[in-house]
Amino acid sequence: MYNGITANAATFGSPTITMVVFLALITALGVAQQNATSLKSKGLATLRDGKCAALWTAMGILRAYIQGLADAANPDNAAAIIEAGGLLVAKAAQRQKAILKAMLAATAGVVHLDANASALVGPENASKKVTFNWEMSADGGKTWSNAGATPYAKTDVTGLAPMTTYSFRVSVTVAKVTGPWSQAVSLLVH
Repeated sequence: MYNGITANAATFGSPTITMVVFLALITALGVAQQNATSLKSKGLATLRDGKCAALWTAMGILRAYIQGLADAANPDNAAAIIEAGGLLVAKAAQRQKAILKAMLAATAGVVHLDANASALVGPENASKKVTFNWEMSADGGKTWSNAGATPYAKTDVTGLAPMTTYSFRVSVTVAKVTGPWSQAVSLLVH
């Protein structure tokens, strides 16, 4: 952070902690660490830990300052400001598709089930024979009944009673090996 902020002084104007103070905190921690490891006197580790806490706090304050500048900038410049301050830009979280989704179909009493085939089967088994096994429950998962098996990760369950909550789950059989049941998803049929 020190190197990034000092090298880009025009970008960071007047940070909430001056670089003179920040460098003093860095130096003080370095000296305290050296003393704690080489002298091994009582109390030096505690002194070092205090210097570390002070530096850590200063880093948090500077990080918040840099983030504030990035938040005020346009998206194209925000990442450049963060990196210029010696920080890393966080990557956007990858949205994970649900293992199983249950949706009401247009036809009354029909539920469409859609399983995440890539998560259930895995890339290592993509070329093997796969069967999706479906089950449903009308009593909150106390008992399960077979809702068929398909070679596809989608199926429709028909003949369901309106105003009844059903739970659904899926398992996958890959090359004669059946995996565990997924977590159940529930849906009120109407």
